[in-house]
Amino acid sequence: MTSPLDKLDALEKELSRLSTAEDKLNSVTAYLRDTRDSSRRIIHDIRTETSETDDEAKTGKRLTMLMRQHGLLEAYAELQIPKMLSEAVKPLENVLCANVDITNGRICQEEGKQACGGCKLVLYCSKTCQTQHWRLHKNDCKDPIRSPNWKPAWIVEKRSPTFMSGNNTLNERWQNDVDRIALTRAHLWGNIPAYDVLALARNETVLGKDYNVAFVASGDLRNVVFTVNGLPEEFSGRLTIILNDRDSHVTLRNILLLSLLGLPDVNSAAELALHAWYSVFLPMEYAAQVSHAGFRALQDLKVDGSIHMQLSPTSTLAGQVSDDIRSHFLACLDDTSFGMGEAAREYERVRFAPSRVDRHHRWYGRLEPSHRLACLEYRRFGLVLPFGAKNDHFNMPNRTLFSSDGCWLQNDLANPLDGWNAKSIVEAGRKHGASRADLYGCLYFFLSEQDASDLSKAIRAGNLASYGVPSTIRFDRVDVSNIMDAEYVGIPRIVTFWGPLLATGQHATLLGYFMNWVNRQKGGNINSLDPKASEYSGMMEGLEDEGKIPRLTNRSLATAQEYAGMIGVYMGFLMTKYDNSKAFQTYLDKHGMAEVLQKAQLKLRQRHTILPNRIGSRVGGAPSDLPEFPDSESWYFDACVDQQLWSERFIETVWA
Repeated sequence: MTSPLDKLDALEKELSRLSTAEDKLNSVTAYLRDTRDSSRRIIHDIRTETSETDDEAKTGKRLTMLMRQHGLLEAYAELQIPKMLSEAVKPLENVLCANVDITNGRICQEEGKQACGGCKLVLYCSKTCQTQHWRLHKNDCKDPIRSPNWKPAWIVEKRSPTFMSGNNTLNERWQNDVDRIALTRAHLWGNIPAYDVLALARNETVLGKDYNVAFVASGDLRNVVFTVNGLPEEFSGRLTIILNDRDSHVTLRNILLLSLLGLPDVNSAAELALHAWYSVFLPMEYAAQVSHAGFRALQDLKVDGSIHMQLSPTSTLAGQVSDDIRSHFLACLDDTSFGMGEAAREYERVRFAPSRVDRHHRWYGRLEPSHRLACLEYRRFGLVLPFGAKNDHFNMPNRTLFSSDGCWLQNDLANPLDGWNAKSIVEAGRKHGASRADLYGCLYFFLSEQDASDLSKAIRAGNLASYGVPSTIRFDRVDVSNIMDAEYVGIPRIVTFWGPLLATGQHATLLGYFMNWVNRQKGGNINSLDPKASEYSGMMEGLEDEGKIPRLTNRSLATAQEYAGMIGVYMGFLMTKYDNSKAFQTYLDKHGMAEVLQKAQLKLRQRHTILPNRIGSRVGGAPSDLPEFPDSESWYFDACVDQQLWSERFIETVWA
């Protein structure tokens, strides 16, 4: 068998012999297709130390140098990537049969209809396929994490959980690791469900008007997506959106995603964007398109930091970016030395840090058995795909999720599910045949709909184009995210700087949420209550009586330590019973909210029309309203699957 290096030697000689760029490009394309088809591997195999050979690393570097030497990189991107994508990008319309055995070349292309009777995670087209696939599937179906007797590690090991007070060795190690793993990482994915900042049906209701919206600390694009998709079909105005974020990694990714969403084919745009957004590994063709989008942005980036980029024939992206974004583009997109094996090992190092096991198990303890496995599967492999789907072609690192020196950018708990409503995710997945148990398969179809339905259309139509920001611009909505927190910009500066930029009228709103305030205000969190207080025990008993949590009594658990450990799993739910509105008002008073609002001639809207006062409560309710869960499914998906703190508070600020 000819080795990869031998094939590359032959390509080098052929390129030296050929004279036209077209002939050279055809030779490179033939070489890539041949090597790609012969070297695809299942991601699980890549996680081992020996999976990535020296030859594979060397060929990647040599090929890039060879193409650069012959001046083929840009031409290849312009001419061949669209052709590659048309052949390779095949978005799923429905869940396919899970009878996939890459090693033996068996891939069923029929639609999945019958769920596995055990895990309900995978679907088969027939009993024959299910029987044929059982040898492979049984490892997942019988995974210990699906056992009804599964318990968190701290209970099995008879110790205190690391997220509760204690002086055990593991807890001390976690304290040493927390800054490195949890606090110093980037926030590339949202951590509260997306929201529509316009909510026109409850506010202006005018569909022919132009609207200006500013996302002052945007984070990822989820609120942009949700806001655009929330526009009625009859909307005929122009929507101008200003995005800003201080994190250069976030800005880089937003530029790339907007560029991908501007592709002519709506379905291909959605497929590329959802994986570039949330999948840790990408097919080679997808990675090439992401790199191409990045290099195209670099070409349009001026020395002064301004960018004016044609997204499509009718749409332009314009703006100002900081100096470090250019270096991030170059470092992430022009680096062929960072291979699949290195990326998989780095991802695993962070995701499975021993000091953080209890944090993951605290969440797993709230989940149904198959949802535990689905979440563990994403934690292992980082792919937004239906469970059991063919994945061997996801064999390139998503460089935008790693730093220039190859470090995983986020913390170990970062999860795509956190940025969206879990119940809505499952409802979208069910429409495409995905089972309720397959959370990330449902997420795949949910994101396909979100991206494809309106945002990419808006980009191609020019509705999101920015032609500069004049000093006279005024915004119908200004979303400041959580930078009103004292740890960031703070209340006085945000209100002073952004309040005057609101448009006139009763509906123009400055909105944001407070996430860290409970650490500074007594009474903000349930932890400020004495665990022995009647109010505390009453809330716990209330959750038990309503069937929201198991009945936690010393008689039902083996030891007092086990009882205390399980309390740690469910303690966060007590916040759903706890009214912290008075404590929040005290916090606002202490930080000068009333004074700065009066000076700016603004006021807090008492009955919100865009966002609830806190996650889970109804829009338009009183500040003291608690989160609502109308049925058991709402409780499970909103409280158990969504990893919310339940202490965040939203505000809406309008003209006085």
